Amino acid sequence: MPSAASLVRQRLAEQREALTLAEEALHAGEAEGLHDVRVAIRRIRSAFATFHPVLERTVTEPLRDELRWVAGLLGQARDVEVVIEHTELLLAAAEPVGLDDAVSGLRARLRLDLAAAGDVVDETLASTRYAAVLALLDAAVDDPPFTARADKGAKKLARTRVEHDLERVVERIGRVRATSDPAEQAARLHDVRKAAKRLRYAAEAAAPVAGSRIREIEEVAEAAQDVIGLHHDATVTRSTLRHFALDVDSGEAAAFLIGHLDADEQRALRDLRSRAMDALTSLEKLARDRR
Repeated sequence: MPSAASLVRQRLAEQREALTLAEEALHAGEAEGLHDVRVAIRRIRSAFATFHPVLERTVTEPLRDELRWVAGLLGQARDVEVVIEHTELLLAAAEPVGLDDAVSGLRARLRLDLAAAGDVVDETLASTRYAAVLALLDAAVDDPPFTARADKGAKKLARTRVEHDLERVVERIGRVRATSDPAEQAARLHDVRKAAKRLRYAAEAAAPVAGSRIREIEEVAEAAQDVIGLHHDATVTRSTLRHFALDVDSGEAAAFLIGHLDADEQRALRDLRSRAMDALTSLEKLARDRR
Protein backbone atom coordinates (compact mmCIF):
# COMPACT_ATOMS: atom_id res chain seq x y z
CA MET A 1 0.00 0.00 0.00
CA PRO A 2 1.46 3.38 -0.97
CA SER A 3 2.21 5.79 1.82
CA ALA A 4 0.93 9.32 2.20
CA ALA A 5 4.50 10.49 1.67
CA SER A 6 4.75 8.81 -1.73
CA LEU A 7 1.44 10.31 -2.85
CA VAL A 8 2.40 13.85 -1.85
CA ARG A 9 5.91 13.49 -3.22
CA GLN A 10 4.51 12.40 -6.59
CA ARG A 11 2.05 15.29 -6.73
CA LEU A 12 4.67 17.91 -5.91
CA ALA A 13 7.14 16.52 -8.43
CA GLU A 14 4.50 16.46 -11.18
CA GLN A 15 3.48 20.05 -10.59
CA ARG A 16 7.05 21.31 -10.29
CA GLU A 17 7.70 19.82 -13.73
CA ALA A 18 4.46 21.39 -14.99
CA LEU A 19 5.63 24.78 -13.74
CA THR A 20 8.95 24.43 -15.56
CA LEU A 21 7.22 23.55 -18.84
CA ALA A 22 4.72 26.41 -18.40
CA GLU A 23 7.52 28.91 -17.80
CA GLU A 24 9.22 27.74 -20.98
CA ALA A 25 5.97 28.16 -22.91
CA LEU A 26 5.47 31.64 -21.46
CA HIS A 27 8.98 32.76 -22.38
CA ALA A 28 8.44 31.34 -25.88
CA GLY A 29 5.38 33.57 -26.27
CA GLU A 30 2.81 30.77 -26.33
CA ALA A 31 -0.73 31.98 -25.71
CA GLU A 32 -1.48 29.65 -22.80
CA GLY A 33 1.88 30.08 -21.09
CA LEU A 34 0.74 32.57 -18.47
CA HIS A 35 -2.40 30.59 -17.70
CA ASP A 36 -0.42 27.37 -17.31
CA VAL A 37 2.12 28.99 -14.97
CA ARG A 38 -0.68 30.19 -12.73
CA VAL A 39 -2.40 26.78 -12.76
CA ALA A 40 0.81 24.97 -11.79
CA ILE A 41 1.37 27.43 -8.93
CA ARG A 42 -2.21 26.97 -7.73
CA ARG A 43 -1.86 23.19 -7.79
CA ILE A 44 1.35 23.34 -5.77
CA ARG A 45 -0.19 25.72 -3.22
CA SER A 46 -3.27 23.50 -3.02
CA ALA A 47 -1.15 20.40 -2.43
CA PHE A 48 0.61 22.08 0.48
CA ALA A 49 -2.75 23.15 1.92
CA THR A 50 -4.72 19.96 1.37
CA PHE A 51 -2.00 17.65 2.69
CA HIS A 52 -0.84 19.87 5.52
CA PRO A 53 -1.36 17.12 8.17
CA VAL A 54 1.67 15.27 6.79
CA LEU A 55 3.81 18.35 6.10
CA GLU A 56 5.64 20.71 8.42
CA ARG A 57 3.62 23.91 8.10
CA THR A 58 6.50 26.02 9.38
CA VAL A 59 8.13 25.20 6.03
CA THR A 60 5.16 25.05 3.67
CA GLU A 61 3.13 28.05 4.85
CA PRO A 62 5.85 30.67 4.16
CA LEU A 63 6.34 29.06 0.75
CA ARG A 64 2.60 29.17 0.08
CA ASP A 65 2.62 32.87 0.95
CA GLU A 66 5.44 33.51 -1.51
CA LEU A 67 3.67 31.55 -4.23
CA ARG A 68 0.52 33.59 -3.49
CA TRP A 69 2.57 36.75 -4.08
CA VAL A 70 3.68 35.45 -7.49
CA ALA A 71 0.19 34.32 -8.45
CA GLY A 72 -1.29 37.68 -7.48
CA LEU A 73 1.03 39.63 -9.76
CA LEU A 74 0.59 37.22 -12.64
CA GLY A 75 -3.16 37.34 -12.08
CA GLN A 76 -3.23 41.03 -12.93
CA ALA A 77 -1.99 40.25 -16.43
CA ARG A 78 -4.42 37.38 -16.80
CA ASP A 79 -7.31 39.66 -15.81
CA VAL A 80 -6.36 42.07 -18.61
CA GLU A 81 -6.29 39.18 -21.09
CA VAL A 82 -9.75 38.13 -19.95
CA VAL A 83 -11.12 41.67 -20.24
CA ILE A 84 -9.78 41.92 -23.81
CA GLU A 85 -11.34 38.59 -24.75
CA HIS A 86 -14.71 39.54 -23.25
CA THR A 87 -14.65 43.02 -24.76
CA GLU A 88 -14.00 41.62 -28.23
CA LEU A 89 -16.96 39.28 -27.83
CA LEU A 90 -19.15 42.17 -26.69
CA LEU A 91 -18.03 44.32 -29.63
CA ALA A 92 -18.70 41.51 -32.09
CA ALA A 93 -22.22 41.02 -30.70
CA ALA A 94 -23.00 44.75 -30.50
CA GLU A 95 -21.75 45.63 -34.02
CA PRO A 96 -21.48 49.35 -33.14
CA VAL A 97 -22.13 51.66 -36.11
CA GLY A 98 -20.50 55.06 -36.46
CA LEU A 99 -18.28 54.54 -33.43
CA ASP A 100 -15.09 53.38 -35.14
CA ASP A 101 -12.90 55.90 -33.34
CA ALA A 102 -14.36 54.95 -29.97
CA VAL A 103 -13.82 51.25 -30.69
CA SER A 104 -10.24 51.90 -31.77
CA GLY A 105 -9.63 54.00 -28.66
CA LEU A 106 -10.99 51.30 -26.38
CA ARG A 107 -8.83 48.64 -27.99
CA ALA A 108 -5.77 50.87 -27.75
CA ARG A 109 -6.41 51.47 -24.06
CA LEU A 110 -6.69 47.75 -23.42
CA ARG A 111 -3.48 47.08 -25.34
CA LEU A 112 -1.68 49.60 -23.14
CA ASP A 113 -3.00 47.85 -20.04
CA LEU A 114 -1.85 44.51 -21.44
CA ALA A 115 1.62 45.83 -22.19
CA ALA A 116 1.92 47.24 -18.66
CA ALA A 117 0.73 43.95 -17.15
CA GLY A 118 3.18 42.06 -19.35
CA ASP A 119 5.99 44.19 -17.95
CA VAL A 120 4.90 43.21 -14.43
CA VAL A 121 5.02 39.52 -15.42
CA ASP A 122 8.50 39.86 -16.89
CA GLU A 123 9.79 41.78 -13.87
CA THR A 124 8.26 39.28 -11.46
CA LEU A 125 9.71 36.19 -13.12
CA ALA A 126 13.13 37.87 -13.50
CA SER A 127 13.24 39.05 -9.88
CA THR A 128 15.59 37.76 -7.22
CA ARG A 129 12.56 37.17 -5.02
CA TYR A 130 11.05 34.76 -7.54
CA ALA A 131 14.40 33.00 -7.90
CA ALA A 132 14.42 32.55 -4.14
CA VAL A 133 10.87 31.17 -4.26
CA LEU A 134 11.92 28.58 -6.83
CA ALA A 135 14.93 27.61 -4.73
CA LEU A 136 12.69 27.05 -1.71
CA LEU A 137 10.21 25.14 -3.85
CA ASP A 138 12.89 22.88 -5.29
CA ALA A 139 14.12 22.10 -1.80
CA ALA A 140 10.58 21.24 -0.66
CA VAL A 141 9.98 19.05 -3.72
CA ASP A 142 13.33 17.24 -3.54
CA ASP A 143 13.06 16.63 0.20
CA PRO A 144 9.47 17.29 1.37
CA PRO A 145 9.23 18.36 5.03
CA PHE A 146 7.15 15.38 6.13
CA THR A 147 5.75 14.82 9.59
CA ALA A 148 5.62 11.39 11.26
CA ARG A 149 2.08 10.90 9.90
CA ALA A 150 3.45 10.74 6.35
CA ASP A 151 4.35 7.06 6.81
CA LYS A 152 0.68 6.11 7.12
CA GLY A 153 -1.37 4.79 4.21
CA ALA A 154 -2.20 7.19 1.40
CA LYS A 155 -5.77 6.01 0.74
CA LYS A 156 -7.33 7.03 4.04
CA LEU A 157 -5.49 10.34 4.13
CA ALA A 158 -6.46 11.19 0.55
CA ARG A 159 -10.15 10.47 1.10
CA THR A 160 -10.22 12.34 4.40
CA ARG A 161 -8.56 15.42 2.96
CA VAL A 162 -10.83 15.51 -0.10
CA GLU A 163 -13.89 15.29 2.16
CA HIS A 164 -12.46 18.11 4.26
CA ASP A 165 -12.03 20.31 1.20
CA LEU A 166 -15.57 19.48 0.07
CA GLU A 167 -16.98 20.66 3.41
CA ARG A 168 -14.83 23.76 3.06
CA VAL A 169 -16.58 24.53 -0.23
CA VAL A 170 -20.02 24.00 1.33
CA GLU A 171 -19.16 26.40 4.14
CA ARG A 172 -18.31 29.10 1.60
CA ILE A 173 -21.50 28.41 -0.31
CA GLY A 174 -23.36 29.21 2.88
CA ARG A 175 -21.72 32.64 2.90
CA VAL A 176 -22.94 33.27 -0.66
CA ARG A 177 -26.51 32.39 0.27
CA ALA A 178 -26.33 34.60 3.36
CA THR A 179 -26.25 37.84 1.34
CA SER A 180 -28.38 39.36 -1.40
CA ASP A 181 -26.04 42.26 -2.14
CA PRO A 182 -24.81 41.74 -5.75
CA ALA A 183 -21.27 43.03 -5.17
CA GLU A 184 -20.81 41.07 -1.96
CA GLN A 185 -22.32 37.98 -3.51
CA ALA A 186 -19.92 38.23 -6.47
CA ALA A 187 -16.97 38.43 -4.08
CA ARG A 188 -18.22 35.43 -2.10
CA LEU A 189 -18.84 33.47 -5.30
CA HIS A 190 -15.20 34.08 -6.17
CA ASP A 191 -14.25 32.60 -2.80
CA VAL A 192 -16.31 29.51 -3.64
CA ARG A 193 -14.54 29.29 -6.97
CA LYS A 194 -11.13 29.28 -5.28
CA ALA A 195 -12.30 26.65 -2.80
CA ALA A 196 -13.72 24.55 -5.65
CA LYS A 197 -10.36 24.71 -7.42
CA ARG A 198 -8.63 23.45 -4.29
CA LEU A 199 -11.19 20.66 -4.04
CA ARG A 200 -10.69 19.71 -7.67
CA TYR A 201 -6.93 19.64 -7.28
CA ALA A 202 -7.22 17.59 -4.09
CA ALA A 203 -9.35 15.06 -5.96
CA GLU A 204 -6.83 14.98 -8.80
CA ALA A 205 -4.02 14.26 -6.38
CA ALA A 206 -6.04 11.63 -4.53
CA ALA A 207 -7.27 9.80 -7.64
CA PRO A 208 -4.35 7.33 -7.91
CA VAL A 209 -5.21 5.81 -4.52
CA ALA A 210 -8.75 6.89 -3.60
CA GLY A 211 -10.85 5.15 -6.22
CA SER A 212 -13.45 6.11 -8.79
CA ARG A 213 -15.82 7.94 -6.42
CA ILE A 214 -13.26 10.71 -6.13
CA ARG A 215 -13.61 11.31 -9.87
CA GLU A 216 -17.19 12.48 -9.35
CA ILE A 217 -16.00 15.12 -6.89
CA GLU A 218 -13.35 16.27 -9.33
CA GLU A 219 -15.88 16.56 -12.17
CA VAL A 220 -18.51 18.45 -10.16
CA ALA A 221 -15.89 20.79 -8.70
CA GLU A 222 -14.45 21.52 -12.15
CA ALA A 223 -17.88 22.24 -13.60
CA ALA A 224 -18.65 24.64 -10.76
CA GLN A 225 -15.24 26.28 -11.06
CA ASP A 226 -15.81 26.86 -14.77
CA VAL A 227 -19.22 28.50 -14.56
CA ILE A 228 -18.34 30.61 -11.52
CA GLY A 229 -15.19 31.58 -13.38
CA LEU A 230 -17.26 32.91 -16.27
CA HIS A 231 -19.27 34.95 -13.77
CA HIS A 232 -16.06 36.34 -12.26
CA ASP A 233 -14.60 37.17 -15.67
CA ALA A 234 -17.76 39.05 -16.66
CA THR A 235 -17.69 40.92 -13.34
CA VAL A 236 -14.07 41.97 -13.86
CA THR A 237 -14.80 43.04 -17.43
CA ARG A 238 -17.78 45.13 -16.38
CA SER A 239 -15.79 46.80 -13.59
CA THR A 240 -12.97 47.65 -16.01
CA LEU A 241 -15.31 49.10 -18.63
CA ARG A 242 -17.07 51.21 -16.00
CA HIS A 243 -13.69 52.55 -14.87
CA PHE A 244 -12.93 53.55 -18.45
CA ALA A 245 -16.31 55.25 -18.79
CA LEU A 246 -15.53 57.48 -15.79
CA ASP A 247 -12.37 58.76 -17.47
CA VAL A 248 -13.19 62.33 -18.53
CA ASP A 249 -10.67 62.09 -21.36
CA SER A 250 -12.53 59.24 -23.03
CA GLY A 251 -15.10 61.47 -24.75
CA GLU A 252 -18.83 61.16 -25.27
CA ALA A 253 -18.64 58.57 -28.05
CA ALA A 254 -16.47 56.28 -25.96
CA ALA A 255 -18.76 56.72 -22.95
CA PHE A 256 -21.77 55.84 -25.11
CA LEU A 257 -20.02 52.75 -26.50
CA ILE A 258 -18.93 51.56 -23.08
CA GLY A 259 -22.41 52.16 -21.67
CA HIS A 260 -23.84 49.93 -24.37
CA LEU A 261 -21.28 47.20 -23.72
CA ASP A 262 -21.87 47.49 -19.97
CA ALA A 263 -25.61 46.92 -20.44
CA ASP A 264 -24.92 43.83 -22.55
CA GLU A 265 -22.52 42.47 -19.93
CA GLN A 266 -25.05 43.12 -17.16
CA ARG A 267 -27.60 40.98 -19.01
CA ALA A 268 -25.01 38.24 -19.44
CA LEU A 269 -24.18 38.41 -15.74
CA ARG A 270 -27.79 37.73 -14.77
CA ASP A 271 -27.71 34.47 -16.73
CA LEU A 272 -24.27 33.55 -15.39
CA ARG A 273 -25.37 34.22 -11.83
CA SER A 274 -28.29 31.82 -12.27
CA ARG A 275 -25.96 29.16 -13.67
CA ALA A 276 -23.48 29.75 -10.86
CA MET A 277 -26.16 29.27 -8.23
CA ASP A 278 -27.16 26.00 -9.92
CA ALA A 279 -23.53 24.91 -9.68
CA LEU A 280 -23.57 25.66 -5.96
CA THR A 281 -26.63 23.46 -5.57
CA SER A 282 -24.79 20.61 -7.32
CA LEU A 283 -21.87 20.94 -4.91
CA GLU A 284 -24.22 20.96 -1.91
CA LYS A 285 -26.01 17.84 -3.18
CA LEU A 286 -22.68 16.10 -3.69
CA ALA A 287 -21.72 16.83 -0.09
CA ARG A 288 -25.10 15.65 1.26
CA ASP A 289 -24.91 12.39 -0.71
CA ARG A 290 -21.51 11.59 0.76
CA ARG A 291 -22.44 12.16 4.40
